[in-house]
Amino acid sequence: MKNYYYTVAALSAVRLDEKAPISEEEFLGFAEATMEAKDYQILLGSRWGLTEPTGLPLVDRILSWEKELRLELAKVRLLKLQFDSAPNLPASDGNDSLVDEVRAAMALDSPLEAERYLDRLRWNFLEDAGACHFFDVGALAVYYLKLQLALRQEKFQEELGRESFDKAYAAVTDSFNMITL
Repeated sequence: MKNYYYTVAALSAVRLDEKAPISEEEFLGFAEATMEAKDYQILLGSRWGLTEPTGLPLVDRILSWEKELRLELAKVRLLKLQFDSAPNLPASDGNDSLVDEVRAAMALDSPLEAERYLDRLRWNFLEDAGACHFFDVGALAVYYLKLQLALRQEKFQEELGRESFDKAYAAVTDSFNMITL
């Protein structure tokens, strides 16, 4: 596996709950200019929510873990909705048990705090998974995934979120009241 000493060394540290040091577009442009094409394609496949195997065990493991997290979240949310016949969810690969973590997130008072909790959970998983990767494509993939989390958190705006939630809640309440009348 090729090492990318210059690429990794040239990047500023990315931290959760801080402004990202680089935009996603800038990072991808820099990576494309300094990486081999096949490794850059692996990097492009290193996005939260993707499920296609990249061919790099580290990234595939991270994406599998994320899939398990999302499945557990879906199960808990479906239970709260109490459907008569719940929709079918994709099968779990059984590699991770994230039930306790998801319950902890769902027990938080605010949706924003739950999202921050889940992002910290993702961040910690990345820290552990990438611990032995320093200058390879795996290190760059972990950096990219961390960057995505940092950029996502920059978009959280409590006032706008509260306003949006209140509007959605009012719409649901009005719809419910119209049905029961």
